[in-house]
Amino acid sequence: MAKRRGAQAAARRRPAVAPEGAFPAAPRRGPVLVAPRGALLVVAILAVVLAGTSLAVDTSASAAFDAPKRAIALLGTALAGAVALFASGAAPSLARWSALSGLRRAALALAAAALVGALLSSLASPRRALSLDAMRSVVLMAALLPLGASDAVARGRAWLLGVFLSACAVNAVASILQGLGVYHPFALETAGSRQDTGAFAGNVGYLAIALAFASVAALGILLAARRPAVRVCGGAALALFAADLLVNRNLTALSAAVAGVAALLLARYRRRAALPLLGALIAAALLVAAYPPLRDRARTDWVLIRTGDWNALVSYRGGPWAAAVAMARERPLAGFGPGTFPAEYIPHRLSAEIRARRRFLSPMLTTSYGESHNDYLQAASDAGIPVALLALGAAGCLLAACARAVRVRESPGGTEPEPALLLAVLVAGAVAALTWFPLQRPITTVPLLLAAGRAWRVSGEREPAGAPSEAEA
Repeated sequence: MAKRRGAQAAARRRPAVAPEGAFPAAPRRGPVLVAPRGALLVVAILAVVLAGTSLAVDTSASAAFDAPKRAIALLGTALAGAVALFASGAAPSLARWSALSGLRRAALALAAAALVGALLSSLASPRRALSLDAMRSVVLMAALLPLGASDAVARGRAWLLGVFLSACAVNAVASILQGLGVYHPFALETAGSRQDTGAFAGNVGYLAIALAFASVAALGILLAARRPAVRVCGGAALALFAADLLVNRNLTALSAAVAGVAALLLARYRRRAALPLLGALIAAALLVAAYPPLRDRARTDWVLIRTGDWNALVSYRGGPWAAAVAMARERPLAGFGPGTFPAEYIPHRLSAEIRARRRFLSPMLTTSYGESHNDYLQAASDAGIPVALLALGAAGCLLAACARAVRVRESPGGTEPEPALLLAVLVAGAVAALTWFPLQRPITTVPLLLAAGRAWRVSGEREPAGAPSEAEA
């Protein structure tokens, strides 16, 4: 009897064991990239980078706008990367490679191969010293991709988005006041009436493209926010950014904003997006008709289209485009090396003119081009056609993975907002890269690469049925 009572007491003290399969096993967490304090520090550094690349100006520098922004971007990215790697005492593990979906694995592999190819192109460049100097900046800025995919950004993404939108709002207010002749923080020598509304960005094109991204983000907040105060803030920010886009009249930025808005509406509402898209197009047409400078610009562009003057329509970008094509034709495999386009522009534009038997001159004062005004062409001219195809493939796989995440990530209220927002921002960036160079200026490069890294991470947080998730790695 005593033995039986002792056994019963021991059984009561032992934890009950559930039958196998009665409860799902708790998911094992993947490797943590940074400790919580390290994550906070990484977010703080990236917030400074986002604000600095939008607002920093050094009037004593020869490049008063670009030089401080570039320095902040490079130093801040290097510091954030060092904290992310060493704050937890160990580098991130690669054990989850087997758990990546095909698209995300392809995007990662293609991007890494493109970076290695660009480095080889620098080593083989006829202007090796110049190219290797530029390649150091490329490698540092590429670190924004894993930072965007890190646990730190996952924890602080709302703060980073708020800093980016706030910096864009400051620039937008200053730009509008400049356009009205009320506020001129700097005495600038400019060419053309639209060149003095660049606010703290220093250039209307750079500012307008950043505002295009910010407009898409503000619309995403307006559509997804549940609290009325957040909706009001999102709507006010969207109105402010749209107003400054009208003031600057940059067609590349307007096209990028329209593409991003369309992608966002289609991602969130799918077939039901037809009516919102129609409303957005009608609103855009009414704004063009109501704002005289933009109406005059639209009328001029329509005349250029009817007369077939495509070079004037694209603001005389035919010269740098032709030079980039000529460079890719001359060195198709290795290119001339990253950072060499400014030095190679004039001779290759002349060779392109001889081949085409026409001139690619610009009547504007800004006839010297440091960029091809097309990131896709410049990737081919600088690093070679194979590297350009690798980078394009990586971007395509990332967009496809993000689009798939939009389809499969459903919440009780509909599609979860973050994948749709990231997809829309990346689409806006892809469109802007057709006639500009958002990946070559810190004010647009930093938010784009952080968004790309975050999109890669979000795309794997919930895979379609049958695919392994990161939690199962």
